[in-house]
Amino acid sequence: MSANLRPARPRDDPPSVARLLTLSDNVVAIALTLLIFQLKVPAAAQVADPGSAADLAAQLAKQADQLISYLIAFYVVAQFWLAHHRVFRRVVGHQEGLAWWNFAFLFTITAMPFTSSLLGQYGTNPLAVDIFAVNVLLASLATQATLLFGQRRDVLTAPADPAEARARAARVTVIVIALALSVALAWVNTSAAKYCWLLIPLAPWVANRWAARTTSGTGTAGTAGQ
Repeated sequence: MSANLRPARPRDDPPSVARLLTLSDNVVAIALTLLIFQLKVPAAAQVADPGSAADLAAQLAKQADQLISYLIAFYVVAQFWLAHHRVFRRVVGHQEGLAWWNFAFLFTITAMPFTSSLLGQYGTNPLAVDIFAVNVLLASLATQATLLFGQRRDVLTAPADPAEARARAARVTVIVIALALSVALAWVNTSAAKYCWLLIPLAPWVANRWAARTTSGTGTAGTAGQ
C-alpha cells in the first residue's frame, strides 16, 4: 500500500476551549451545590418544642459558624468563576498546558466544600483557618498561572484597555496580601485573620479606583507634556 493511502493516525489534540469552559462550569456548579451540605436541618429530637420558633432559632444559631463559612465560600467561588471567564474570553488558541493549568484551578475549587466545612466546624482553630485561606490563595495563584501561561504562549489576546491590566494586577495583589496576612494572624488571633478576608470583596473596588486614578494621572501628564 502506498504511503499516501495509509489511514491517518488520530491526532492527540488538547481539548478545545469550549470543552474546557463546559467542564469548568460544571465543576464550579457542583462545588457550589456541595457547599450547602455543611448546613444541617436540626433533628426534631434536638428541639425542645418543635412548634416553638424560639427553640428552632436557638438550634439554628448553633450553626452560625457554618452559615458564615458557607457564605464566604460561595462568594469566593463565584468570584473565581467570574475571573475564570474573564481570562477565557481572551483565549484565541489552545495548548495542552492551558488545560493542565485549568485543571489546577479546578482542583482548588473542588477542595473548597471540604475546607469551608472544616472552617465552619473549627472556626477558632488556626489550622482550619489557614487551610481555608491557603485553599483560596492557591485558587487565586492557579488563575493567574493560567493567565500568564496563555500570555507567554500567545494564546491570549492582550487586554484592550491598559487600565484593565493594571486593575487586574492590583486585585491580585490585594487578595494575595490579605490571604497571606490572614495565614500569619491565624496563630495569634483567628478572628483578626478572618477580618483580613473582608479585603477580598473590596479588592475589585480598590483596584478599579487605583487603575482609574493611574490612567487619569498618566493622561494628564501626557497632555501637559505636549
